[in-house]
Amino acid sequence: MSANANAPRRKRPTGWYWATSLLGLCGLVLGLAVVWVNIERLDLAYELKQLQTELERKNDLQAKLEVERMNLLSSSRLRALAEENGLRQAEPGRIRLLSP
Repeated sequence: MSANANAPRRKRPTGWYWATSLLGLCGLVLGLAVVWVNIERLDLAYELKQLQTELERKNDLQAKLEVERMNLLSSSRLRALAEENGLRQAEPGRIRLLSP
């Protein structure tokens, strides 16, 4: 008899071994995918928060500028500026309409 005859035989991997290994590998890949998706979700949430803050800031600025515009164009202010600069309302015979 040969020396290998008394040595224990190694078992060949069975179908269960491969199925378990494949299942573990799939679980690992899915776990990494979930982590990646959560990181991306957090990045998008942070970016969305920044954009919302910027939009609110720009909306506030637009409202302030609109108030300033209305104040600058108010008839009482324009009348006061006209008087300061020596302007007065035109007399009825001094207005001429130009037609194209």
